[in-house]
Amino acid sequence: MGKSMHEEKLRDFKKIQSNMGDLEIYVRDNGVTRNVCILGAHVKPGGSYKCLQSELETRLSVETLTKIARKKGRHFRDEIERSENPDYMMRGMKILTDEFEICLGEKNILDFGCGAGAFAVNLLRLGATNITCIDVDENLLRIAESRLNDYFAGNCTVKQIGYVDGEYRLPFQDSEFDIVWPHAVMEHVFPDQRKFVLEELWRVLKSGGLLIIDATPNRLWIKEDHTSDLFAVNYLPLGIAASLARRFSERVPSDQSIEKLLSRGFRGCTYWEVKKVLHDAVWLNNVFRRKDLSVWMKSWRQASDSAVKRSVKDIFGVLMRVIDPLLSAFRLPQTAFLPWHIMVLQKP
Repeated sequence: MGKSMHEEKLRDFKKIQSNMGDLEIYVRDNGVTRNVCILGAHVKPGGSYKCLQSELETRLSVETLTKIARKKGRHFRDEIERSENPDYMMRGMKILTDEFEICLGEKNILDFGCGAGAFAVNLLRLGATNITCIDVDENLLRIAESRLNDYFAGNCTVKQIGYVDGEYRLPFQDSEFDIVWPHAVMEHVFPDQRKFVLEELWRVLKSGGLLIIDATPNRLWIKEDHTSDLFAVNYLPLGIAASLARRFSERVPSDQSIEKLLSRGFRGCTYWEVKKVLHDAVWLNNVFRRKDLSVWMKSWRQASDSAVKRSVKDIFGVLMRVIDPLLSAFRLPQTAFLPWHIMVLQKP
């Protein structure tokens, strides 16, 4: 599309600033909804990592969209779709709560590492009524507040915290929450800090309450598909893995530091990391055998899958069911070997 055609198409749109100089974002306010046009390389979920042009309609306010653009840059559309596209985040959340029969209503829920608030919005859509959202990033919390006000004003408390490093404690009493849910968070915690984070999350959880760890990549999986999208780097020493990611991954800048890679989620978590710290936890994955596999398979399958991809996924599911008696004999949940974790732990 030529420049004149762009200008004609975007005549009624207003440009908003992003944190990327070569990314242009235009918004038209229709009252109830906003039309958005994105020009320049950006992430489009389920498509290209460097999509050059896309359009979408959203209920998010211009204020919220502006904050997202300034913080997220090339991940602008990706962030919007987390709360706008039911197949992105909410579908998997509903499958998990349905399979494990988790009721969210009238529960005191801690959204640990809430980010820009999309997860909390989806929790509210699934029936949650009392959520405390916490994160270390002040700018993400501002987006979360704005986004929540666009949908559910007054249903959440948003609070900034420090890094849980063994000295800092979460600003909550012992046994304060019925559900603690660090969705897609543990991979962003530096490996040497995860013990402290897990201990704090367990401390603020009530007896009988649930700690849910999901959407975190499994470090044992053959492909590191969270950050670099490369095979085998999960099994290599961190320095070598980081060098390969910088060299061969289009998702990783050539000068990105190891610290930045780790904060982006380059090193996934393992079942054994969690079990070692929370040794007294009741693993509902074992109480309800193969529920984690069921959640994963239902979430993993997509209507857009090719016949080949669908067959590969089905074969994986069959193999995991076949070996389940062996896993069960050793009290190993399926999540120990799934590509991404679904862990549901109950505090005695």
